[in-house]
Amino acid sequence: MLEISNICKVFKTKNGTTYALQDVHLNIKKGEFVVLVGPSGCGKSTLLSIIAGLERATSGEICKEGRPILDAGPDRMVMFQEAALFPWLKIIDNVEYGMKIKGISKQERREKAMYYLRMVHLTRFAAAYPHELSIGMRQRVALARSLAMDSDVLLMDEPFAALDSQTKNILHTELQQIWGATKKTIIFVTHNVEEAVLLADRVVVMTANPGRIKKEFRVQLGRPRNIEDIDLTRIVGQILSELKEEVEKVAKEELDSDWCLKSNSFVSRPDTNLGNGI
Repeated sequence: MLEISNICKVFKTKNGTTYALQDVHLNIKKGEFVVLVGPSGCGKSTLLSIIAGLERATSGEICKEGRPILDAGPDRMVMFQEAALFPWLKIIDNVEYGMKIKGISKQERREKAMYYLRMVHLTRFAAAYPHELSIGMRQRVALARSLAMDSDVLLMDEPFAALDSQTKNILHTELQQIWGATKKTIIFVTHNVEEAVLLADRVVVMTANPGRIKKEFRVQLGRPRNIEDIDLTRIVGQILSELKEEVEKVAKEELDSDWCLKSNSFVSRPDTNLGNGI
């Protein structure tokens, strides 16, 4: 489905040249659920934007089914951290909007919009406005809107990061069900390793800036998955071990020079002598 070859992305700033991505190679199969994880600033979202055609790589090439990606297109839909709904449009009209621009007839787009609203369990809010919905419900609408475009690839950039844990857990389950029903190719960006293992066929770990592919983990567990499963927890631990070095690199660049991560330690209040003399 997607061939990512030797991708580099360089930003020119007044302070010099910054390499966001360097020599990124990745192949993604049709219908695969791939999750990108890595420390802040490693280029995960930048890579997603390049796949979407919203940004151009400085060098390298991304091909979809053998054809180079040069611009954005309806075959690759993006879902961001914020729902980005039109506040003046009703929910049903927000879901229909992309199809309307695409020239799909009113009857067909209404049927498809209701189908996907039913999939995210929001049909009774079709006539509501975005401000009448919770953040989690608005993200469901954004997901329905993305699915309604019937794209081959769904690109998701930390779509659940702003949600409370209960809503997030529900959407994790529902996204797995929707992916199973639609068989879409999904590329998902997150900082949350548990979320990555819960959702992915394959977790791709990226290095600290400049972003490269450090290691891949295949998650060969049945679905639906439970965050409390011991096998899932084991894989989470393996990925966290791989990420530890990269997170420390970022921290050493951003924090004071006296910072270090001590093993087997915990943080206590500075005004307490808890444990002294033991």
